[in-house]
Amino acid sequence: RFVPESVAAALLNDQGALSPQTCEATILFADLAGFTALSERLRPEDIVSLLNAYFTVLVEIVERHGGVVTQFQGDAILATFNVPLADPDHARRALDAASEIHDAVAKREFAGPRLACRIGVNTGEVVAGNVGAKGRMNYTVHGDAVNLAARLEQLNKEHGTAVLVAASTAALAPDVPLRAIGSVAVRGKSESVAVYTLDS
Repeated sequence: RFVPESVAAALLNDQGALSPQTCEATILFADLAGFTALSERLRPEDIVSLLNAYFTVLVEIVERHGGVVTQFQGDAILATFNVPLADPDHARRALDAASEIHDAVAKREFAGPRLACRIGVNTGEVVAGNVGAKGRMNYTVHGDAVNLAARLEQLNKEHGTAVLVAASTAALAPDVPLRAIGSVAVRGKSESVAVYTLDS
């Protein structure tokens, strides 16, 4: 209940160690749009009910497409594909998950309010493993690929999009219909990054 099933299985197989690894992964970062303003209008218990309903939908979609939600960050989620369990089709499956999340959030209410979310998807090298304190660990991923996925999520605001996809992911999923946005400046990057959005 407190860790993804695939992570729990990997922990059992590795006798609780789940050794750190460096690998290619596709990262999906999703964040709610306008959550700060929304939370100012709701009672604390209503915020928790809303987030639990929202996260339940997102986790079900991510896991159905072979991904793992490794972190809940306020109103955001960080999901990984291809780690800790290998999946050669991780880029396409992450994009399928992003598309389904976008559609699912747009079509329903969550404990009352209607919501909208922004998603960034990027593929690259990550370091995965247990991080935390001696008595409390969390399985997660770190690296520039993770940071870029989060930056792309934020850039949706500037481009009027809901999902932004890095060229690294697009190259691995040529069968997914995408529309080129162009090269965009990303905070923390010295060079522009070519990005795409889902072509619905």
